[in-house]
Amino acid sequence: MSELLRQVHFLIAEDDEVDILALKRILIDLDQDIAFSIAHDGSEVLSILRENVTKGDEAENFIVLLDLNMPRMNGHEFLEELRKDESIADTVVFVLSTSVDPRDINRTYQHHVSGYIPKDRLEASSFRKLFESYLELNSFPQRPGG
Repeated sequence: MSELLRQVHFLIAEDDEVDILALKRILIDLDQDIAFSIAHDGSEVLSILRENVTKGDEAENFIVLLDLNMPRMNGHEFLEELRKDESIADTVVFVLSTSVDPRDINRTYQHHVSGYIPKDRLEASSFRKLFESYLELNSFPQRPGG
């Protein structure tokens, strides 16, 4: 699994410190050396992703773990901006939300998210199985120059 995890950087887009700690614990359980970082709102996530594109061959494959309810720029607003920016539009996003409202779920899938996971279903073993399988089977888009 470690080799697969070296191909990806998880970007936690979350403003709640308790949820951040829980996600960090789950990621570290996947692998002690896993690459991850934290952003507290959608604007911060966009900045990180746009800066990553400028790295050319050194650019990382990000998987964004997105909360919908964040200050400044929420998850829905982030997804709209993300998909409009051709340089980062192909970024992989999984929504992790307390909302199970069908309107939220449908709206995020309209922005081509890879999955919508209600937070009350999130547990370490399921998360591990999901991302072990995902990383084993998935091919990431090739960046220009990459």
